[in-house]
Amino acid sequence: MSRPFVPRPYQRRIVDHVLEHPRCAVWAGMGLGKTSATLAALDTLQLLDDAPALVVAPLRVAQSTWPDEAAKWAEFAHLEVVPVVGTAAQRAAALSRPAAIYTTNYEQLPWLVEHFGERWPFRTVVADESTRLKGFRTRQGGQRARALGAIAHERIERFIELTGTPSPNGLQDLWGQLWFLDRGERLGRSFAAFAQRWFRPSYSGFGIEPLAHAQAEIEERLRDLCLSLDARDWFDLREPIVNVLRVDLPTRARALYEQMEREMFLELAGAEVEAFDAASRTIKCLQLANGAIYTDDAGAWAEVHDAKLAALESIVGEAA
Repeated sequence: MSRPFVPRPYQRRIVDHVLEHPRCAVWAGMGLGKTSATLAALDTLQLLDDAPALVVAPLRVAQSTWPDEAAKWAEFAHLEVVPVVGTAAQRAAALSRPAAIYTTNYEQLPWLVEHFGERWPFRTVVADESTRLKGFRTRQGGQRARALGAIAHERIERFIELTGTPSPNGLQDLWGQLWFLDRGERLGRSFAAFAQRWFRPSYSGFGIEPLAHAQAEIEERLRDLCLSLDARDWFDLREPIVNVLRVDLPTRARALYEQMEREMFLELAGAEVEAFDAASRTIKCLQLANGAIYTDDAGAWAEVHDAKLAALESIVGEAA
């Protein structure tokens, strides 16, 4: 049963920011209500422009989170949210249904752009988990971001980015995302210009690292477009109690970890897993340490071990 949506003060800031800035980013951690606040903003925008909006998100978020969030609140009951996922026939059928908001996963962007061609109907686009756009480059980059980039400034009037972690691998993650907002006006027309101004080659020989002045200068340039919210500023959060539990990796998992660390490549579950730079290698090693690793860009993964889960279960059992 739906319930009234009463926005918290920081959610009102999100709504106002989206309404006041046609192209903007909202950087807010998990649980701060980005989705419901954005729905409130989209609902208001429907009064000004009844064209449908498009939300691009990871598959599970596009398929379930956005429709469920709209159904949760009485104020958004009139907003029909239709996921455009599945096979090509299922996606086409979903697009034939009248709706205020359509949601799809990033993997479908090339298909969606080709499907509509010159008839692109979405003047408002929301990029949920916008770090999926960080790899965009004006002359290369990922196929999905490139497909969206081809129409981002010609056919899309409002572009809203949502994420809790805008730069998980460092400041270099920001350029691709910000290009969709200002076409490089604030951080440079190309990634090369961005890197030349605020970075230097890493001492490790892999990738780049920011110069001492980069953080402050980049933050200042993005201040007008990017709203950053921290839960600690709005809630009385106590410092967490940290208990360090050390878990030994099983022999096979350690061998895979060391291979990835050394060779930046391994074969697992019939798939070839490759790290293309030092940052990617670190992420892959962390995944192996945690117990599972992504084997492709579409979200397929393979389990490696359950040592950490077993250790956690033992602690829970003792506490019970």
